[in-house]
Amino acid sequence: MLPFLGEVYVGVTIHFEGQLLDDDKYASLLEEVAAVAVPRGWPLREINEAQMALNRVVDERSVDYLGPVTGMELLPHPRADPLRFEFDRHLFVQQYCKTQFAGSEAHIEIVELLRKIAPLFVEFDVFDEGQYWETGDRSILQRNLDTVEAMIAEAMNEDPAARGPLRLESGRVIDFVSDPDAK
Repeated sequence: MLPFLGEVYVGVTIHFEGQLLDDDKYASLLEEVAAVAVPRGWPLREINEAQMALNRVVDERSVDYLGPVTGMELLPHPRADPLRFEFDRHLFVQQYCKTQFAGSEAHIEIVELLRKIAPLFVEFDVFDEGQYWETGDRSILQRNLDTVEAMIAEAMNEDPAARGPLRLESGRVIDFVSDPDAK
């Protein structure tokens, strides 16, 4: 587990990054994402910021991007992270979406959306902690979700001050928070 200021992040998450081929592919991505989100009733909003900071990881180092950001954000499940497609001026995206508390169906729908848009990218890398992207095996995904759920439950049982999952102001979901002063 990775505790940070009393917050714990361990839940199954899908990480992805890539660079779109060109502006036409960006327009196609927005269409594809909306075509999946709207019929499912996933709330979505356009992102168009003249100046925005994005934290990126490059060669295992934290690197901040500051500049124009465009894209789309959607909420595939009330208990999932927002799924953000935030592109910098070079049409590069690096994001993640925690699905631990949303269940396997939401996880699978997100992976299938990523599969659908992957051909729009020069290169598109996905690291799926649930292993569904790599295997397409629902039972492996469910086993991974169940294992992490048990780990979270055990940690929360050991800490009477723990509570969670919680949604942060950013929209991200944290597994649980512990107040060391409450013990």
